[in-house]
Amino acid sequence: MNKTALIIVDVQNDFLPPNGSLAVSDGQAVLPVINKLLDPFWDWTVVVASQDYHPRGHISFASTHPPHSPFSQLPLVNAYGESYIQTLWPDHCIQGKSGSEIEAGLAEALTRHGNVKVVCKGVHHQLEAYSAFQGIMLATPFPPIEPSVNQKEPEIVPPKSSELAEYLTQKGIEKVVIVGLATDFCVLQTALSSLSCSFSTLLLAPGMRAISSKDERKAFDTVEKLGGVVLGRDGKEWEQDLFEWTHNVVCRLDTKRQEP
Repeated sequence: MNKTALIIVDVQNDFLPPNGSLAVSDGQAVLPVINKLLDPFWDWTVVVASQDYHPRGHISFASTHPPHSPFSQLPLVNAYGESYIQTLWPDHCIQGKSGSEIEAGLAEALTRHGNVKVVCKGVHHQLEAYSAFQGIMLATPFPPIEPSVNQKEPEIVPPKSSELAEYLTQKGIEKVVIVGLATDFCVLQTALSSLSCSFSTLLLAPGMRAISSKDERKAFDTVEKLGGVVLGRDGKEWEQDLFEWTHNVVCRLDTKRQEP
């Protein structure tokens, strides 16, 4: 296998039905696919799991901006002084709450797998962060269940710096495979970051779900137009193609791209 990283995006309790505060429809369906990818057969160089990990009063929460409601949009200015349009969300993935935790079965599988790095994103109250490449890499496997009450606001790092990109580069990573939630937000932005860092990038459709099926198709099309690969769309088989892609056996994939 080439030097390949598997990035598992935000498979957390708050994004999973039936009880997640921002549950993605059919989100539980990604779990068997991701667990299959953690089989030693795949022999990933690195496995990375990202977590939304927000302080109370985070800039993305509708509750921070009364009387605005979840899923509305609001012009805001972030900690970098940048003006942007924020989609407002229900409170979710709050530090120290069970909703922020990686789904229990997946967390156990990651622990058994070993060689896993966790990236926490959205940890500064004035910064939205969809991409795993915007996160802070942890020295320990998972964030503490109960953060210290004296925990300081993290430093504001330059927007173009990325601990994850630096780490993957140090590990000699050439290819990145991405799965997780939700396709049309954090998965898409992670893929765009990966491509911008010049990693060959693949989305595995059966291992992700979107908030909007229409926007999921747009996300897949965007990644493909930028040179990324999407496998398993519309229920197609993917395991053989993924094996070939990760092992530099590109004939079948190239042939498929040339078909009308």
